[in-house]
Amino acid sequence: MELTPVIKAATDLWSSLRPTSPTRKYKLPPMLPGGVPVLGHALEMGKDPIALIQRGRDMFGDIFSMRLPGRPTVVMTGHRAQEKYFRLRDTEVDQREVYRFTVPVFGEGIAYDAEPEIMREQLGFFHAALRESRLRTYVAGFVAEAEDYFGKWGDEGVVNMLEVGNELTIYTSSRSLLGEEFRTHLSAEFAALYHDLEAGMNTLSLFAPRFPSPSHIRRDRARVKLGEMLGGIVEERRRKGTQSEDFMQTLLDATYKDGRELSPEEITGLLLTIMFAGHHTSGVTFAWTAVNIARHPHIAASLIAEQESVLGDRTDMTLEDVRSMNYLEWTIKECLRMYPPLIMLMRKSLVDLDFGGYDIPAGTMMMASPSVGQRIPSIFADPHRFDPERYGPGREEDKRSPYGHIAFGGGRHRCMGIVFAQLQLRALWSHLLRNFEFELADPPSSYVIDYSNIIAGPHPPCRVRYRRKPAKVTGRGTRVRSAS
Repeated sequence: MELTPVIKAATDLWSSLRPTSPTRKYKLPPMLPGGVPVLGHALEMGKDPIALIQRGRDMFGDIFSMRLPGRPTVVMTGHRAQEKYFRLRDTEVDQREVYRFTVPVFGEGIAYDAEPEIMREQLGFFHAALRESRLRTYVAGFVAEAEDYFGKWGDEGVVNMLEVGNELTIYTSSRSLLGEEFRTHLSAEFAALYHDLEAGMNTLSLFAPRFPSPSHIRRDRARVKLGEMLGGIVEERRRKGTQSEDFMQTLLDATYKDGRELSPEEITGLLLTIMFAGHHTSGVTFAWTAVNIARHPHIAASLIAEQESVLGDRTDMTLEDVRSMNYLEWTIKECLRMYPPLIMLMRKSLVDLDFGGYDIPAGTMMMASPSVGQRIPSIFADPHRFDPERYGPGREEDKRSPYGHIAFGGGRHRCMGIVFAQLQLRALWSHLLRNFEFELADPPSSYVIDYSNIIAGPHPPCRVRYRRKPAKVTGRGTRVRSAS
């Protein structure tokens, strides 16, 4: 693909967002050395963005500037800087311009394309989807999907856990969001369309979301077909008056403050929004959990002991069971700390701001980085060490700063999907821990972060070797599998 149109599109986009008060003299944060004409630090960022941001922090501390195509960007890391970043009000910073690349996928007037008040109302619809009765239904669905999926595995083998995580979480997400009936009839066509839609949200999309690349063309075609497919389900439910404990039902029952019902197009857009938010991030976290359980046998032993303590020989699992798996929660939280799916979070300043003795002019791009911010020694001791017990009683390092652990963002825009994601991952890994043993299939150095996509996961193939555990013998001499 010819690069010149992409560079031009990137330059035009970032130049259009230049600071808007040229007559005032600002004391700007120090500029990171390096970069090239036009692209600035973009090439270095494309290769290893975290090394770039860490270099800036090592040189300048909590705040510094770097050059992206057409304009500087201010980077804020450290607990004081992160608190400032996440506590800014919607009247002070804006996400809409930054996340324009989501509009071709989610739809016009949805999420980041909506006015702030409408976006807040749309996000509010997710609260109803997280009420107790819905969560119980979701957990039952997670368990059913795990038993079906892993019941088809052999007694031993090698699998790509990134592929497993992405495939399995689309099953669990579609079941919880679109309903059990839809999941039962999940077609190859839906999976293929969703793949094309997902593949169309890539690095190019950040700078030129409408550039007619092959991946964007496939994305747009898939979006039309998925809209027709999901819109048809919405219309049929409304016509039949069908009720179900899933997120689609939440949106069908919802109304805006002015009393207006959501249109089929809005329901489709919000369904795709929550699917993207929950599917790919959970898929990569599922894979990192596999890597770290296989890499640390002592952690695996503690996790297995917890499963035996919580469930014993029971094969059923309730919402209360999942909630009580604290060590498993800490393990997943530690994966999210060391390997956050979203390595950079962006805002645009709407007004002049200041921090640490420096000015941030209106129109400046602002960035926080969970990958760097969650490995700061003043918050997390020995931050490059995988240690789930740092969240346990007596330590609770994540509570040292309200904005220290920011894998799901922070403040008023903290992702509400954290409850759903944690329940989903704990339910799936509860089944795996009780039924399989794992070890790395490749040298440990093979498991590195892949920065080629917007969602940063393990570099493929993320291969793990599994062995099915022998069936248990109960006190009555009956042989049973612990979770199948």
